[in-house]
Amino acid sequence: MRTKSTALLCIGAIAALVLGGCGAAKAPEQPKPNGQAPEPALPNGVISDKKVELIVFLNSITRGDLEKYYIQPAKEKFPNFTIRGENRDISQMIAAGEMPDIIVGSKGTISDIMYKNDLVGDVGDLVKKYSYDVTKLEPALVDIMRTFGGGNIIGLPLHVNNKVMYYNKDLFDRFGVAYPKDGLNWDEAYEIAKKMTRVENGVLYRGFSDRWGDTFFAANPFSLSYLSPKEERSTFIENDRWKIIADNFKRFYTLPGLQFDSKTSSQEEDRKIFEKGTSAMSIFIPDAGPKDWNFAWDIVSVPYYTQNQGVSQQVNGLFNYITKGSKNREAAFQFAAWMTSAEMQTMLAKEGRVPALKDEAIKKQFMQNVPLYSGKNIKAFISGKYAPQGPARDAGLVKGFENPAQRLLFQEMQNVIVEGKDLNSAFRDADEAIRKALAAEKAK
Repeated sequence: MRTKSTALLCIGAIAALVLGGCGAAKAPEQPKPNGQAPEPALPNGVISDKKVELIVFLNSITRGDLEKYYIQPAKEKFPNFTIRGENRDISQMIAAGEMPDIIVGSKGTISDIMYKNDLVGDVGDLVKKYSYDVTKLEPALVDIMRTFGGGNIIGLPLHVNNKVMYYNKDLFDRFGVAYPKDGLNWDEAYEIAKKMTRVENGVLYRGFSDRWGDTFFAANPFSLSYLSPKEERSTFIENDRWKIIADNFKRFYTLPGLQFDSKTSSQEEDRKIFEKGTSAMSIFIPDAGPKDWNFAWDIVSVPYYTQNQGVSQQVNGLFNYITKGSKNREAAFQFAAWMTSAEMQTMLAKEGRVPALKDEAIKKQFMQNVPLYSGKNIKAFISGKYAPQGPARDAGLVKGFENPAQRLLFQEMQNVIVEGKDLNSAFRDADEAIRKALAAEKAK
């Protein structure tokens, strides 16, 4: 897939990462870092001919995707690499001496897997050694690693996990309501949800249902973090924008006719409603998108807040994290760097993965090989400016506690829509629970 844009991107890239991506007739000698004499030239298209087994821990990727996007494409570039995917208990793997070299995961993986097993490292030295250009990456992805990885580059991204709002065209047609459009704000989305929420023939139709914790809180566009960057507490009491977010969430879930219990208020349960065809709008990432839905659908951009017009959500992503204890650290870095090459990012974009590179030419090839999205409003996936992550926590504070804090917040938000708890009390109780949990964690 050596397109014109691929060739342009390859100019000036380091030879150790892109030999084969620029279509050169003869591969040049491999420069060694720090001005040392070059190694003998490798065969054309080969990045490394070393014999290495890379153990890849599959936290957020299937074996099918590992084969398609890692193993098969790597055969030409890394002919002597063996890529072994594992998804067993990672602590048992480490105890048995099977240290993963790469962990494929999202933002939450840093908290749930890496800190718990002392795997968070820093590849800044390899970035420098191989003159890797971090500025070519989407800044939001770099922010994720620095914010949750103690200020360091702890791997390299594979792609952006960006969300869009799906809508059920059949329901809109049935109720005579105009379809939502790109660029709508949350107030406009709420007015649509009010019109679409109703009971007909004993069936409750929802105007909006969602994996609400992620949409409203975790991915908030105001760059609010759950935890204070300076102290062992939450940010819920000190920042009034949490109230703006929670008020927005609450109004969608307290529309007339809606009732929830401890189960149905769960975001994992609520996200299922749209797939059943009884909800008008919901927000997904592509991988969680349509499978066998029995209704017509399309997509628009995620709504904006009027206080932050033009700024989309904080995005998540899929990353190749390189573990601190990797036995093949440099080989893992070379491999992860190759996966951010223009060649690989173009392939991923065509297959429906929002590229990790800023390159607009690659973004234009998004979803080209995905018939399911033919004729859909796919520009919604790459519209708007990504919100940055919040600041990293100071040294000495508890790290990797974002997901536990999130669970405590979500529990209180469920109390709001199930029990009618007021938001101020919910935030106070969440903050108190987080303070106690942080103190207990620090005392370990």
